Amino acid sequence: MRDDWTRGTPALALDAAAAATLIAPALPGARVIEVTPATGGLANTNLRLTLADRESPLLLRLYQRDPAQARKEVALHRRLAGHVPVPAILYASDGNPVTGGPYAVIEWIEGVHLGRIVPTLEADARQDLGRDIGRVLAAIHAVTFPTAGFLDADLQVAQPLDAGSTGLAGFLRLCLVEGRGGDRLGPKLTRAALAFAEREGPRLETWTKPARLTHADFNGSNVLVRETGAGWRVAAVLDWEFAFAGAPYFDFGNLLRPPLGDLDGFADAVAAGYRKAGAYLPADWRELAKIADLTAWADFLNRPDATPALIADARRMIAATVAS
Repeated sequence: MRDDWTRGTPALALDAAAAATLIAPALPGARVIEVTPATGGLANTNLRLTLADRESPLLLRLYQRDPAQARKEVALHRRLAGHVPVPAILYASDGNPVTGGPYAVIEWIEGVHLGRIVPTLEADARQDLGRDIGRVLAAIHAVTFPTAGFLDADLQVAQPLDAGSTGLAGFLRLCLVEGRGGDRLGPKLTRAALAFAEREGPRLETWTKPARLTHADFNGSNVLVRETGAGWRVAAVLDWEFAFAGAPYFDFGNLLRPPLGDLDGFADAVAAGYRKAGAYLPADWRELAKIADLTAWADFLNRPDATPALIADARRMIAATVAS
């Protein structure tokens, strides 16, 4: 469904000379011969750079949505290196002489977006890849914090939050009652969503401790995969700007939105890989993931730049969840 969503802010355009200026601190004297937009991402600008004397391209990432998240994302890449497949950060800065904002020069990882390849695979290959996805999720969630909350540039919890039932109910009220989300959702469905959160939200309390690193945008657009001798495997997990100290059900809810969650055997394979890696999954993990994912859909409805396609998807997913 994400394919129908559009950017809230226009992507930035750079020519080869400007791109060369930005990568100079990492690769002095490098000559950029081609700049092309990289696929994926709806907020920041990602550019694929082809260099004259370098076989492998580079990724130039220009932060637009929330520049304050740039240093956090860079810190996470460096913290996770060797444990979770993430691209190496070659250089990062809080500002730049071309567009003014923070940016990073990042290793280019060859691969295909997960959401593109999974629907094309035969059942055995799809389940094999699902198990590898579960393994990677387990590695992400192995990073723990003393409390849930939003992370600063040093990966410390700077703003605590409630990742359980109280947080769910409060966030839905913030988005749907105090914010603009309720007008887009409609009064009947808004009441149903709030009642559902009060009724089902306490189930989340069984899976909140300890607080764990949560990618918060773990989906088919932000996971690159490639075919190896052992089958399809995760090549890289991208776009960590939303990551926080939370609970695993947020990432499972994001990953298993349609269409991936509807593919026969895929969710069960992800769960099997997660458990095989030593991570805990409660018996009702899929239901908990859907409950928690209400926060994302409510947030989408509350965004000032929400497009008609995004609003329609959010309405549909909220209606399906509260009716379950």
